[in-house]
Amino acid sequence: MVKFKSLHELESLSESYSNDLIRYSPKISKLFGHQVSLMEILAHECKKLNRLGYCDYELAYLSFDIVERLCLQYSKVASKEISVYANDIKQVIGRKKTEIDKIKETIKSNSTIMSNEEDGANVPTDPLIQRFNQLASVSNDHIPRYSDTSSAIKIEDYKYSELIGVESVDKLLFGGQIDKSRILLIDYRSRKEFEDGHISCNDIVNIPPDLVEALIQQNDNVLDSGLEEKLKILLPAEQYKRFINRQTYEMIILLDSNYGPMGRNPDRFQALRNSLINGTNDGITIRSPFSWLIDLLMYKNKYLSSKLSIYPCILAGGFSNWVRVLGSSRINRSLHYNLQKPEKSLGKGTSLNLPKQNNTNVIGFNNKTNSAYLKNFGEYLLTAKLTSPQQKNDYITDEPLVSTTRSSLMKHHQKEESKSLSHTSTPVSTNTVNQQQRDPQSRRPSLKWINSDRRNSNSYISPKKVNSPITTKTEYSNPVRFLEQYTTGLTNLGNSCYMNCIIQCLGATPQLTKFFFPEIGNSDISSTSSFMSYRQHINVNNSLGSKGILTTNFVTLLMNMFSNEGGYFTPTEFKRIAGSLSPGKQFSTTDQQDCIEFLTFLLDTLHEDLNQMHIVDPNEKRAILELTPEQERIREILPVRLASTIEWERYLKLNFSIIVDYFQGQYLSQLKCLECGTTSTTYNAFSILSVPIPEKLGSFRNISLYDCIEEFVTLELLDDDNKWFCSKCKRSTKSTKKISITRLPQVLIIHFKRFKVSPNGQFKKLDTFIDYPVKKELDLTPYWPDVGTYISDANSQRLSKEEELQVLTTLPNRNQVPPFKYKLFAVANHFGNLTSGHYTAYVYKDKSSSKTKNWCYFDDTKVTFDCKESSVLNKNAYCLFYQRS
Repeated sequence: MVKFKSLHELESLSESYSNDLIRYSPKISKLFGHQVSLMEILAHECKKLNRLGYCDYELAYLSFDIVERLCLQYSKVASKEISVYANDIKQVIGRKKTEIDKIKETIKSNSTIMSNEEDGANVPTDPLIQRFNQLASVSNDHIPRYSDTSSAIKIEDYKYSELIGVESVDKLLFGGQIDKSRILLIDYRSRKEFEDGHISCNDIVNIPPDLVEALIQQNDNVLDSGLEEKLKILLPAEQYKRFINRQTYEMIILLDSNYGPMGRNPDRFQALRNSLINGTNDGITIRSPFSWLIDLLMYKNKYLSSKLSIYPCILAGGFSNWVRVLGSSRINRSLHYNLQKPEKSLGKGTSLNLPKQNNTNVIGFNNKTNSAYLKNFGEYLLTAKLTSPQQKNDYITDEPLVSTTRSSLMKHHQKEESKSLSHTSTPVSTNTVNQQQRDPQSRRPSLKWINSDRRNSNSYISPKKVNSPITTKTEYSNPVRFLEQYTTGLTNLGNSCYMNCIIQCLGATPQLTKFFFPEIGNSDISSTSSFMSYRQHINVNNSLGSKGILTTNFVTLLMNMFSNEGGYFTPTEFKRIAGSLSPGKQFSTTDQQDCIEFLTFLLDTLHEDLNQMHIVDPNEKRAILELTPEQERIREILPVRLASTIEWERYLKLNFSIIVDYFQGQYLSQLKCLECGTTSTTYNAFSILSVPIPEKLGSFRNISLYDCIEEFVTLELLDDDNKWFCSKCKRSTKSTKKISITRLPQVLIIHFKRFKVSPNGQFKKLDTFIDYPVKKELDLTPYWPDVGTYISDANSQRLSKEEELQVLTTLPNRNQVPPFKYKLFAVANHFGNLTSGHYTAYVYKDKSSSKTKNWCYFDDTKVTFDCKESSVLNKNAYCLFYQRS
């Protein structure tokens, strides 16, 4: 039998939480809001008690006691309005006297410790005992108290609490102590998210939330039978059978992507306290996304027999927390994806047979589309594990970089506008941000003094050492957009502007920041990235990386920049780490450096730190890197689209990271002997597309970015000292070199080659003005080779487009679907020359409610808002950052 906390323990906890609420709620209206939330919880539990015969007795009494304690504090504020409001609250609470008395009586008869009221004592509690009881009362309450000393786990132990921890569910399902077929899991996520990964359990049903919402919107009086009709069409037969038999299960566990407090077994009381203070809903289950679904299953039943046998539990933290705590060992996945992990058979030994004269059985590919490539990038990250246990490193802190509350990157400092109920000399400011309530049916008592404009605030974990003040008061109307709004300058540490400008540009790259900070909760993020921690992807065994040191410190730097939003931060530690890890300690000095070299170093190291394809065996690596002469010959006659795709899959066998997925593209380079016609084609990955600046053809003609790209792909003659050694002619011959872009990335970084060597051996900077799209899109679709493209003219064994498409259907497209249009979001500028210059950056930021930002100019610590597009388009542009639109 489950034993509850005693009334005394709950009252001690209530006193502590009440003091916290008063301390962190300087505005009376916000304190009133806390009371309304607690009364809603109490009303919810009383409804359960009346209709089901049981409830979460501990949570109900705790909520009631906190409300009463807060009412006592109002007497310290001389206000008639507040007194009236306090009386209104007492009247509302008074209507629940019958239920409250029943709750108290149940707790008394089922608690482990006799309270002072129970044994007749009415003496002050010893302070030491009170402190001990407080410690005992905040233990992990999801590990139930038992009436005996046995550690056996029982389903009945979780009858009362609506939150259940990951560790408890794991024991129930996989502990071997109970029959797990008595438990039904309802995965309340989209079908795509469910197929990407779900808890490994036979008795599981996937109900998309959009389906339930649509039912409710169509008819407020919809019954559970209406949901059954919809699910009959949507669900596989086995899942539907489980759902219609849902009342036979002894336990129902609901989960979505990330609702609820994080951790192995989070304390539901502490979660409630945190939610009230921080303005989130994670610890307030009446505002969970499951409200409509629970209402349908528990109270809106067409037949009494279809009603659930027990009130559902909610998995704390959802599927994301499950993966965080337990990894991927208890996860099932579907094989239906658009993007897949590279197959293991694209190295040496791959069957690349010559096409037959009738062009059938093209290059020996198996046309079974479901047998070649199974997993997409996001899903592969989900299942990725380090090949050995995580190694401890001095540079990698064990402290979390992100708050356990999911919207932890906001900071808003507000003035004290009302009387504080706290007696501290310095009022505690709160972090507030507008956010739409997730509860679809929240109804509050009509108490006229409550502030109807309630705001959800988000806690922020600031770094240990903040070395610059927040100089700008900033309010964000939408916390989801914070990563695209923050503006923080960076101190120049002595010619470190080359580093600062790159950090500003990369820090504004949504694909990167959302990967490192998924807790912001943006619904546009894929389901996998929205909950996986980047730390789980660090490959400490890759000798080419930094064992996660640079990556972790880069994330810490961004976190510090978030903390100093509106001000500036001094990146001393990151500069030191980057300098010590750079080749030859290149960036450890205060010398002038090229920002492109720093960007290359940073992207390469991030890639290797997060590279999931770690192959140690040199023979296996050689088999991937090297092709036989016959395979090389076949590659020369393949159409570009097909050869490019095969080469990319081969490249992914050794390179598979978030950097590859978002930042890397591919180009081919073909050398052709002009004497015998022999060709040699290589396919190269790139993170930065370095393009030459063509000479002006006329004094009045402007050079455009398209001109630079045309120059990049222009056929080049190799003669004199640049002749190519032809393997067929066995000597250096006059040749041509042809470059073609074959794959385009999601994030395109273009570097202008402004420095060239003059005939006397000196570096010369080209200050040519280049016209590049700022407001308009950059369209590179014409440079992408479509099906049917060849670069070798003399090829009698060409495939038809239909035959090429047939083979391509067996290979993943990995976002290679036209059109390829890009929007500019950052520009790194260079002033001066190679030995004496300065770097700055233009970065596009979303508007916030407090100011119009748009294009911002970052000059170390100085930030200028709302720059004109004509300023962004400037002759000092050195590196452009585009993202696919």
